[in-house]
Amino acid sequence: MNSEIIKVVAGGGKTTESEKVMLSKGNGLYLAFNNEVVEEMRLKGFLCKTIDSLFSSYLIPKFTSIIPSIDSGAKITHIDDKTLPYYLKGIGNIHIDDQGYIFNKSKKTQFNLNIENKQLHCLEKTANLALIKYVFGKGKLRLNHSLRADLICYILNKYPDEVIDILYKRFSFIIVDEAQDLKNHLEIFAKLIHTSQIMTYFLGDSNQNINGGGKWFEDLETNNVISTSFRCPNDNCEWIRNNLNIEIYGNGNKSDFKILSLNEVLSLDDGNRILLYNAASGSLKDIVNQWSSEKHTIKEAKGKTLDKDVVIIGKSLNIKLYYTAITRTTKNVFSTISKITK
Repeated sequence: MNSEIIKVVAGGGKTTESEKVMLSKGNGLYLAFNNEVVEEMRLKGFLCKTIDSLFSSYLIPKFTSIIPSIDSGAKITHIDDKTLPYYLKGIGNIHIDDQGYIFNKSKKTQFNLNIENKQLHCLEKTANLALIKYVFGKGKLRLNHSLRADLICYILNKYPDEVIDILYKRFSFIIVDEAQDLKNHLEIFAKLIHTSQIMTYFLGDSNQNINGGGKWFEDLETNNVISTSFRCPNDNCEWIRNNLNIEIYGNGNKSDFKILSLNEVLSLDDGNRILLYNAASGSLKDIVNQWSSEKHTIKEAKGKTLDKDVVIIGKSLNIKLYYTAITRTTKNVFSTISKITK
């Protein structure tokens, strides 16, 4: 194991910390869950990818000559289930388990990843064949999001040492940002490199784990904690400490944190405030629909810095969603939340 775990509060400068590491050591790779975060680092001249794009553009191609069902040297392309012709719509039901067996919904087909590509394309009139031939085409590997995730899980399960060897020979170190957001195949990958000889830096904020990821990052022993936010004003951070019991300290600026009723929300819709909500349902639906200024779900706003007041609506909200919403803004907070849940 050769990892460093850095836990950083919202607005605490994860990007800045990553830049420091990237600049101080050569030949590094920056990985993040979010495309926006990756693009921000790319514009600064660093080698960076999402984990999915790392597999699509770099790792999976190295296994096309190893996995029999994939035509050697096949070009990997993304397919969108919604745009496929009718006779190929069933591809959305095709899945690969981590042993390489291919399923149509929950039913195992007669195919697996050990069938040679040439042999596959010589078969005729077999159930599911047209779909499988399309995915594992001649010279092409066509993957939707779920098939790509399935194939990543298969490679990580069957060839973990090979994956680590490829990365270790190519990169001096790896930074994994927003580590709290990783789940499913992304979490499997993170755990693999965490236990490897690759020097890896994991940065994240456990309190912003709102995407349903596992507790693996929360449970890691921490090497460094950064609790001061460059984004959040003092008063918002004090409210968070007192009411959410999260250690976060502000940037020195003052702000207001005001509690209001749902009936008062639309009176704040003046173009200078941003509406944040968990879901536009029930009593909130009319408010969201009538709000004419900028508005986002909390998940959409995650990762953003909002330089306007935010109005957070709802009757109740769990701690992590509430913390994520409050820490988006550099300004004031207006909230209708009356009940905070775990």
